[in-house]
Amino acid sequence: MMRRLVLAAALAALLPNAVSTATAANSPRSGSAVAAVAPIDIESLRIAHETFVLPNGLTVIVHSDHSVPLVGVNVWYHVGSRNEQRGRTGFAHLFEHFFFNGSENYPHGFREAMDDLGANNRNGTTNGDRTNFFEDVPVSALERTLYLEADRMGFLAGNLSDDMLERERGVVQNEKRQGENAPYGRVFGRLVETMYPYSHPYSWSTIGSMEDLQAATMDDIRRWYADWYGPNNAVLVLAGDITVERAKELVTRYFGGIAPGVPVARQERWVPELDADIRDRMQDRVPQTRIYRTWHVPPFGDREAHDLELFAEVLSGSESSPLDRALVYGSGNATRVSASIMASELSGLFMVTADVKPGVDPAVVEAELDAVLEAALTRAPTRAELDRARAREVSGFVRGTERLGGFGGRSDVLAQSMTYLGSADGYLQRFRNFSAATPESVRATAAAWLRKPSYTLQVDPFPPLRAVAGDVDRSVLPALADAPAVDFPDVQRATLGNGIDVVLLERHSTPLLNIALVTDAGTAADPAAAPGTATMALNLLLKGTTRRDAFRIADDRDALGATLGVGNSLDQSFVRMTALPANLRASLDLLADVARNPAFPDDMVDLQREQQLAMIGQSRANPGAAANRLLPTLLYAEGSPYAQPGGGLGTETAVAGLDRAALAAWHQQWFVPANTTLIIAGDITMDALLPALEASFGDWRGGAAPSKPAAAGNPAAGGRIYLVDKPGAPQSVIAAAHVTSAPGAPEDLALETVIRNFGGMATSRLNRNLRLEKHWSYGASGFVSGSRGQRTFAVFAPVQTDRTVDSMREVLREIEGVAGARPIAGEEFESILRSQVARLPGRFETLDSLVAAATDIVNTGRDPAYYDDYAANIATLTPEALNAAAAATVKPDGLTWVVIGDLKQIEAGIRALGWGEVVVLPAVP
Repeated sequence: MMRRLVLAAALAALLPNAVSTATAANSPRSGSAVAAVAPIDIESLRIAHETFVLPNGLTVIVHSDHSVPLVGVNVWYHVGSRNEQRGRTGFAHLFEHFFFNGSENYPHGFREAMDDLGANNRNGTTNGDRTNFFEDVPVSALERTLYLEADRMGFLAGNLSDDMLERERGVVQNEKRQGENAPYGRVFGRLVETMYPYSHPYSWSTIGSMEDLQAATMDDIRRWYADWYGPNNAVLVLAGDITVERAKELVTRYFGGIAPGVPVARQERWVPELDADIRDRMQDRVPQTRIYRTWHVPPFGDREAHDLELFAEVLSGSESSPLDRALVYGSGNATRVSASIMASELSGLFMVTADVKPGVDPAVVEAELDAVLEAALTRAPTRAELDRARAREVSGFVRGTERLGGFGGRSDVLAQSMTYLGSADGYLQRFRNFSAATPESVRATAAAWLRKPSYTLQVDPFPPLRAVAGDVDRSVLPALADAPAVDFPDVQRATLGNGIDVVLLERHSTPLLNIALVTDAGTAADPAAAPGTATMALNLLLKGTTRRDAFRIADDRDALGATLGVGNSLDQSFVRMTALPANLRASLDLLADVARNPAFPDDMVDLQREQQLAMIGQSRANPGAAANRLLPTLLYAEGSPYAQPGGGLGTETAVAGLDRAALAAWHQQWFVPANTTLIIAGDITMDALLPALEASFGDWRGGAAPSKPAAAGNPAAGGRIYLVDKPGAPQSVIAAAHVTSAPGAPEDLALETVIRNFGGMATSRLNRNLRLEKHWSYGASGFVSGSRGQRTFAVFAPVQTDRTVDSMREVLREIEGVAGARPIAGEEFESILRSQVARLPGRFETLDSLVAAATDIVNTGRDPAYYDDYAANIATLTPEALNAAAAATVKPDGLTWVVIGDLKQIEAGIRALGWGEVVVLPAVP
């Protein structure tokens, strides 16, 4: 309760007055939507904690919050790629992978242990300055988690082996291939090599070079472990349902006996300077030109870095920001722009990017970018612009700290602050500096740093190439010339006077509301001849109403400390908002205006059309997204609402033909009260909520709820392999899928459980095979889609090119295994059941997750008590039930295969499999 009051005070201090919708609707664009913003109440942002240090040097921070039976465990080691040497790069990231492979006293693998404990929100990451490992665990599993973390801190060396080195080296190399295979994936390596001097520790990428990874030996690895992973070089944060006394007891018991490592010398701040502007160009497999402009700036925690953070937020933190207004909404010569600061411990980088609209001269975009920058460096931002930037930063911090763990969660904030700044409270200085910043101080700091020499990198698509038919006779030679119980909130229901259904899930631990306006539309509601309509229409909801233009929507949203977003699933369309309870009425008025009164202004329709066409090109350039576009067109019968290209972007022909009239007609048909549900989770009661909803939505009128045709599979889909050529690709994307039954059957819970064991987690059968054992892939997954009609069973696996055919054999073997050849039994069965139940506390930690669960209930028609009884129903499952559900769903003989890769290297081997007709497609739809 105390945390809730503290955060409420912070946000109330920052955003004291809600917008008056009646006034806002009639005020001019330049008018202020919110009264003057009060100074930031710094103390109210403090995350309460206690710190103690063990005799071996381990720093421990404890934050107590007993609202959820969950503890976020976060271990930061003050070692990153900057501690490496040339010729020995990639060690920090490689060693992060070793931490998941067991220790001397628990040689069974950390992922498996976390599955058994029901850990959520878990990962390990490495950057230039630190390596961290985090997981949210039920409080009942905390002691075992600390035992495991301590064992890999102090007793990892005895479990290291040459086999492990070879396996994880292969996994990391595939991770590097996958990153570089993505559009713009080679930019960061080029950037750091150019920006930093040869001797600077930021002058190589964190993932390292292929050559250095291949050259690593076990002696190198053991020496690296001994040098950097001692308790005296680590910070442990425990955040959640834990007291300081209990923390001291457990941490002392398990970590106290670990010997300290060698003393670690700290590197000093090193901000390089470029002697002159550098211009560079590179080509990559990208859909459009992107311009990067980068400067050296001060490091993390520096006051000037905080000024630059605000400058970046003013410059391009919102649709109404100068870069967006000039390049995206003004000239329209860019489809996306951004400004950001990457503040690392030794130095920082400030970067501005612009995606050039296809057909536009990049020099024109760069000139426009220069003009906006020069104006921003010459004239200070307005007080309102700076206040909105501060509001976005503070509200974003509050939303992040709703979580105990994970990126931006409370444990992450405390660990980062202690590691980089030497104090767990150090992060508060950022907000003190934000509060002290003035328009002129922000401008002056930006001018001091961004008028220095910079590095400009232009990334261009490869030019389209094709063979030209000729009459050459090539035969003639040319002439030489155990988990805690989870209390899922009651699903409360009501109906507004106009028929809108209301679903509320109360949770009062954080002063926040998550609101979803859900219509029974989705991409399945696209007209058959106009795929992409739902996506374009939804995105345009935020681009202007009959009362607000796009910039006013953005300004009002920011002033209220709210967020707004839109999206589609196959079956539903969403307008999503997070809001502060104190600003509920004004926030609901904004949500209602966006959902009910879109203007679809012609200029924004033109702009959105261009952006969506660009996104279609980007989705084709990304092999995984391309496979996702292709599969539904093959799996579902012609005319089925699910048979359109996956992802909902539509086709160029359809999107090019969409105009204001078509979009408005689509909205009028599907956005009606009879077709709408409002789902709310958070800090409010139904008695307080309903009058506010009636005030904003009660006068909404519309026709009857429309209907959609049923989804139907394509009976001729199975038994074919479709190939798409991606010349030179270092990886192939393998997809295998078939249509299966609609949800709602009693065996759905058994199916969810067995499919998660097959392909839905890091230690699933599929991922274990291709990543953990074979190290041919960075990650493979299998799932059953969440659609309302006939669902899709699918597998996705990006693999190294030379293992494409072998990987297809392994994918099929695993699919045949789950279908019945290798039924689940014994410890594998017990383990997945334990994991399914134990992960529940973290599964519903956030309001967003509660809204998602309620949305699923609405979409599938499940009993509102589904999640109340979830743990009990899991406990009744048997191996026979899981195997029967898998056998009824998974049909290896009915698979449609899609493989996207370099056909020169893979086509012959695929044809030699003899699995059916092989079809080479000229392009992805």
